[in-house]
Amino acid sequence: MDNKTETRKNGINKIIPATLLLMLLVSFGYLLAGNIIMVNDSGVSSYDCDTLNNSFEVVHDDGSTENITLPAVYEQYEEESELILRTPLTNDMSHEWLMIWNMGHEIEVYVGDELRLAVNNEGRRLLNGAVAYQYDFVDLSEADGGKQLSIHYIKYPSENHQLGGVYIGDKASLLLNAIRPYQVGIWLAEFMVIVGMVTAVIVRFCTTDKIRARGLFYMSLGAAVASMWFLLNSPAAQFIFPNIETARDCAFFFASMIALPLLMYVEKLLKGRYAKLIAVFKIASVVSFAVLVIGYFVFGISLNTLFIPTEITAVSALGTVFAVISADFTSRRIREYYIAAIGFIGFIAFALIYVIMFLLYPYKGDSGILMMVGIIQMYVTSILSYRKNKLKG
Repeated sequence: MDNKTETRKNGINKIIPATLLLMLLVSFGYLLAGNIIMVNDSGVSSYDCDTLNNSFEVVHDDGSTENITLPAVYEQYEEESELILRTPLTNDMSHEWLMIWNMGHEIEVYVGDELRLAVNNEGRRLLNGAVAYQYDFVDLSEADGGKQLSIHYIKYPSENHQLGGVYIGDKASLLLNAIRPYQVGIWLAEFMVIVGMVTAVIVRFCTTDKIRARGLFYMSLGAAVASMWFLLNSPAAQFIFPNIETARDCAFFFASMIALPLLMYVEKLLKGRYAKLIAVFKIASVVSFAVLVIGYFVFGISLNTLFIPTEITAVSALGTVFAVISADFTSRRIREYYIAAIGFIGFIAFALIYVIMFLLYPYKGDSGILMMVGIIQMYVTSILSYRKNKLKG
C-alpha cells in the first residue's frame, strides 16, 4: 500500500467517528427539540387531570377533623391505629379515574361505604416487605357523584409518614401526568443500559488491547448498572416492569453493585497506586451486597435497613476517590488521566446535587436528569481518555 493510500485511509478513519457523532447529535437534537418546543399532539395533556390535594381532611377517632394539603408528612396521633383521609366527590362526576401516589403504604379506598381498592402485598411479592412506592388507581362512575371518598392508611403508625398526591381525570391523562416528569431521564437511562452493555461486550471480546481497555470495560459496566438502578428506582418503573414489588427490591441490589465496577475503573486509572486502600473498599462493596442479599432472602430483614452498609461504603469510597484525585491535582499527576478525572469528579458533583434535591423536595418527584447527565459524562470522558491513551501508544 503506497503512502498516498495510507494517508487517505487514516483521513477517513478520523472523519468517520466525527461524522457518526454529528449524525447522532442531529437526530437526538431534532427529537428533543420537537418534543420540548412543539405542541403536544399525542391526544392527551398532563393538564387534562385535576388534583384533590387541597380538599382532604384528616378524620380522628373522636370524630374531629383537620384540613391537610397533600403531599405532606403527617405525624399520626399516638392513640389512633390508622390514618383516614376523606373528601366529597363532586356531583357532576363522569367516568373518571382516581390516581393516588402511594409512598409505601397499605391502603383501603372507599367510595361511600363500598371498598373499591385494597393495597397490600398478598400475592404480589416473592418475599415479605413493605408496599412499593407506586401509583394506585380507582375506577369511578357517574353514580359516585356526591359520595364521600375515604382513603384509609391502615398501618400508618408503623410505616413512614409520607403522603403523596391524589389526582382525578381520564386514565390516559393520569398516566401521562405520572410519567411525563421522568420521560427524558427514562430515555437516557434505557439508552445508557444498552450502550454500556454493548461497549463492555465490544471491549471484552473485540479489542486487541485488552489490558489498556480494562478500565473502559469496568466503566461501561458501572454506567449500565447505575442506569439500570435509575430505571428501577424511578416512579415510572411501575409502567415499565410487570411486577413493581420485585423491581423496587432489585433497585436496592443494583444500587449496591454500582460502587464495585467504578472502584475497579479508578484502580486502573491510578495504575496500581492506592491499590490496598481501594481493595478495602472493593471488599466492603462485596460484603455489603452479600449482607443485603442474605439478610433479605434468608432472614427477611427490611431492605432499607440492610442498605445502610452500602450507603456508608459508597459515600466513603467516593470521598476517598475525590481526596486521591485532589491530591494528584496538587502534585500535577492528574495530567496522566485528567480527562477521566473530570468525568469522575463531575459524576460525584451531579450525584451530590441529585441527593440534595431529593432531600429538599421529596414529594415533588425528581426527573433524575442530573443523575443521568453525571453518568453519561463519566462514560463519555472514559471513552475520550481511553482513546487519548491509545493514540499515545
